[in-house]
Amino acid sequence: MIDYFAIFGEALKVVTEPQLLLLVAVGTLFGLIFGALPGLTATMGVALLIPITYTMPAANALGMMLGCYIGGIAGGAVSAILLHIPGTPASVCTVFDGYPLAKQGRGAEALGWAAFASGWGSVISWVVLITLAPMLASVCLSFSSPEYAALAFFGLTIISAVSGKSIAKGILSGLFGIMISCIGLDPIYGSLRFTFGNINLLSGIDTLPAIIGFFSLPEILQGCTGKGNPQPLSIALRTFVPSLRMQLKHMVNIIRSSIIGTIVGIIPATGSGIAAYIAYDQAKRFSKDPDSFGTGNIDGVIASETANNAVCGGALVPMLTLGIPGDSVTAVMMGGLIIHGYAPGPSLFMKNPDIVGAIFTCVLLATIFMVLFQLVGIKFFVKILSVPVSYLSGTLVVLSLIGCFALRNNFFDVIVGLVLGGLGYLMVKGGFPIAPAVLGLILGSMFESEVRRSLQISQGNYSIFFTRPVSLAVILLAMFVIISAFVKNFKTIKAKKGRSQSGED
Repeated sequence: MIDYFAIFGEALKVVTEPQLLLLVAVGTLFGLIFGALPGLTATMGVALLIPITYTMPAANALGMMLGCYIGGIAGGAVSAILLHIPGTPASVCTVFDGYPLAKQGRGAEALGWAAFASGWGSVISWVVLITLAPMLASVCLSFSSPEYAALAFFGLTIISAVSGKSIAKGILSGLFGIMISCIGLDPIYGSLRFTFGNINLLSGIDTLPAIIGFFSLPEILQGCTGKGNPQPLSIALRTFVPSLRMQLKHMVNIIRSSIIGTIVGIIPATGSGIAAYIAYDQAKRFSKDPDSFGTGNIDGVIASETANNAVCGGALVPMLTLGIPGDSVTAVMMGGLIIHGYAPGPSLFMKNPDIVGAIFTCVLLATIFMVLFQLVGIKFFVKILSVPVSYLSGTLVVLSLIGCFALRNNFFDVIVGLVLGGLGYLMVKGGFPIAPAVLGLILGSMFESEVRRSLQISQGNYSIFFTRPVSLAVILLAMFVIISAFVKNFKTIKAKKGRSQSGED
């Protein structure tokens, strides 16, 4: 039986332990820095902390790693908003409206909302973590290949929401991303595809070099031509901190995005990037002004940042209750937990309630520190834009290429980043949106492998996707999204033709 009194007692002990509070704060600050620098992810930060925290008590080590996790996911919004470069894959959707807000002189407002939305997402997922963890984990554990395939299919339909003015160009861009995801070994038979005899392509194109290439380098090139510089930002604290009334006004979006992020986090092998895309799409769908998304709608920033941080609490649910990591960061963190002699799973709650209580409390403390550090750091963040473009561009190129290399210590990833950066720049010049290509790359391989595994299970019978309630519900939702997108696009074209004909008359 789970000893809830022991968990609660350990939580009180953590709050009154100065050394542990300091380590959680240091880990959170470390994560924010890693998240803000393009190419340095939360996964990388937590991995670096494992040898550093090896000799520490388990609660201190886990507190520092949890701080890095939460800070790293939230920190990506800084470069996404100020520089149009996602600091982490989780902050790709933050770029869509965060950077236009910065160009309008509302960068401080966007950063403030990103900080508080991240805080809300983390707190709501924390509530789920401490109350419904075992039940939710057991439900999502029943997911198999048909459900994952349906979820990936639904994710791909979001291309219509991030395609900008032309759905046709968005679809082409998405297909390009899916084509890139096919490079490497066949996920079922292991045969080579599009490797052209290059051993470096056996493992395919990694997401991080692709995101750096597609988002970072085109923006730097545009900045060098004088077309990518945001306007000076307002950094007044009253502009940065959203009022309680404004937070309540956006609470529906916050709660919806938190639920999406938490559920996606609980489902193993998904991640914060997928959660952000889904939450962004739903925010746009329920908005009274969907056409303003992509031009500086604050709800886009709120949805993305709430969902990606809500994944943190959600991903800890299967890790702690079932011993199954929810994403790459919790996979690394689970290794750190095992190194300190604790086996994740149901027995952890019964045998080591003190560690469970410490983890629960450290998640909440890290969330508080994350918001506070961003409140204090706003005036330092915006000084990035006072750096001359020539210096800033050179520094960003170096950081981007280091980020590509640091992932696997492989120079080939640098080449991949440069090649995709060049292609991304040509796509921007041709009016093709970048986001669908990244979405296709992230979800393409997952969709292909899960569809083929499902067909192997059913011996080629496609009814497996429609006889399972969860996969059927997700597919129907995806079809609704596709049909509504085309209907809306048709109405927009028809309205434009009507206005042009009335103008001629």
